[in-house]
Amino acid sequence: MKTHLRALTFDDASNTVEWNNQQEIKEFYSSHPFFVNIENEKKWYEKILYSNIPTSVFGIEHTKDKLLIGLSFLTSIDIIHRTAEFAIYIGDNKYRGMGLSKEATFLTIDFGFTNLGLHRISLRVSDNNQTAIHLYEKCGFKTEGLLRECYFINGKYVNKIQMSLLQNEFDRVNLLNILSLD
Repeated sequence: MKTHLRALTFDDASNTVEWNNQQEIKEFYSSHPFFVNIENEKKWYEKILYSNIPTSVFGIEHTKDKLLIGLSFLTSIDIIHRTAEFAIYIGDNKYRGMGLSKEATFLTIDFGFTNLGLHRISLRVSDNNQTAIHLYEKCGFKTEGLLRECYFINGKYVNKIQMSLLQNEFDRVNLLNILSLD
């Protein structure tokens, strides 16, 4: 594997604040139009570093370079109903388009199903983000529906596709084979 997941530390805030101010990240992933400053980022870190429920945030580290390159999330974790929402992004532009998101997606959903005992992991993705949609389909996520004009981004309304993956649909062996072929 070219990536692994790790815990975040306060030292990572300088990277993530930079990523969270990239237009592409703001548009496709956070849907947050405002700039993030280091003080806000550190407040966010204070919340996520001291609790794993209902939000678990993982640093995606490039195994060879030992650099933090992105984040993956399991949010809205519901232990009673065994559900969570998933999100991911590669923040470091140099590492995009290398298939690393596939590995980190696999590692995060595997953690959710195996370590947390989740039954269902869902996500929302902009309908114009074909790269992400293809990635999620390759990992086994199924489309459940369309959330019409649910976000207002860059002066226009954007549709989101709702997708999910159930634990019994998660084919760990086949997905590992797919990842090794890429």
